[in-house]
Amino acid sequence: MEKLKQQFGVRATDSLFECGFYSRDMAPVPSLLVDPLFNTRPDIVVRPVDAVETAGILKTAFADNIPITPRAGASTVYFNSVPVKGGIVIDLNLIAGIEDIDEAAMTVTVRAGTTWLELEKYLNPLGFALKSFPSSAPAASIGGWFSMMGYGIGSIKYGSLLSQVQSIEVILPTGECRWLTNDTKPPLAWFAASEGTLGIITRLTLEIRRLSSMKHFLLAFTDVGEMRRALESIINAPVVPYNLHFADKRYALAMQSLGFSPSDTASSCTLGIDYEGSRAELDIVQNMIIRLFGDDRTIRLFPEEEARREWTGKFNALRLKRGGPSVLGGEIWLPVKTLPGYLADIKKKADCYGLDLISYGHVVTRERAAVMTLFYTNETRIGSYILDLAMVKKIHDVGYRHGGWPYGVGLWNTPYLGRIFTLPYLNELRLRKQMLDGRGIMNPGKLYRAPFFLNPVSFAVGMGTLAAVRRITGRSGRR
Repeated sequence: MEKLKQQFGVRATDSLFECGFYSRDMAPVPSLLVDPLFNTRPDIVVRPVDAVETAGILKTAFADNIPITPRAGASTVYFNSVPVKGGIVIDLNLIAGIEDIDEAAMTVTVRAGTTWLELEKYLNPLGFALKSFPSSAPAASIGGWFSMMGYGIGSIKYGSLLSQVQSIEVILPTGECRWLTNDTKPPLAWFAASEGTLGIITRLTLEIRRLSSMKHFLLAFTDVGEMRRALESIINAPVVPYNLHFADKRYALAMQSLGFSPSDTASSCTLGIDYEGSRAELDIVQNMIIRLFGDDRTIRLFPEEEARREWTGKFNALRLKRGGPSVLGGEIWLPVKTLPGYLADIKKKADCYGLDLISYGHVVTRERAAVMTLFYTNETRIGSYILDLAMVKKIHDVGYRHGGWPYGVGLWNTPYLGRIFTLPYLNELRLRKQMLDGRGIMNPGKLYRAPFFLNPVSFAVGMGTLAAVRRITGRSGRR
């Protein structure tokens, strides 16, 4: 620690106060539930500015078996970027900036700590745009989203981020710096969705597109079955949308009560459809939407300015947090065809437990949607909050019954590893970990195995007991 402080000066700190900010992410988990089980406060935080400095830190850590946790935007709720064994947190936010645009190849090379919104703002004045980006683009970093599943806005048209990345610069746990492609050993695909457990990505070269015009539509439906049929019509139409986002009636009510949505969406499921392309292509889209939905009196087609407002607020879905002290929930990777059944069962679960469950999401492939189901809670009321945690598992159980599984693993979703991965694939992931990080210093405690108290059997029994108590006592976790 003293060596790192001398080398990095003000860019390294072991202050208990400053390190405390790195002991959590966006998850509202009280310290009482974390501190007895994990050492989430790093011993030191270091902020390198490039791959060379990052490699030096990893060499030091590897030599002495010191745990390393990479962190940039920390815009998840699964403790992906929170240490569980102390050690060194490497804050990657200074490894930022755009290095090169290759117009012929339609690629950009960017440092991994750059946020998606920063990159988009850089590209747009030059006549370019991102193919896809996360809904957390203002905070999420390029490298961080690649280390997750990498599906979001634009994915239904252009595919996952993995399909768009051509090469990455990565620092392996030994401190070795490598440029990886699809043809290298290891291939770059190993690092997609590895959640920072195999190395630290410092640069990426990814595909971009020409900036084009957009057209936005907003539809409202009286029930989710009608919305699903509309989704299927859009997905199977000749023109692929750039983005499809949906919300249930509870989401529309919550947003309307906070003043963020038109009053006449308050009792409706909503579907936002966004297209990008040439003016001629968008004219075709306009005629197609009118042909599909214009004569259906059960479907409300909003004026374009309302649809445009929904697109403008695409990064602000969690504004609904203003309706309570905090929120809990689960993000489910769900088949589109089972969406109505999932939402119907979520409503039954809400009625059963006296809970206000709110769902929204994006269709990110022709077959799959990323669905977020949330409810209000208050982490300062420890007793009711602990009971509320059981409802997160109930949400995941509903998703599982409808062919879904958690989107992302980190620490808190390790009890669901058997749902997320087949056993042969999980064993393959563990083999990769052993090959590249035999000492287990990179982001330990995440992704590959559940810790003892999160063992799937004991976790299920414990959460089931809490859920039963919550149902009996009628505690809803409200303020």
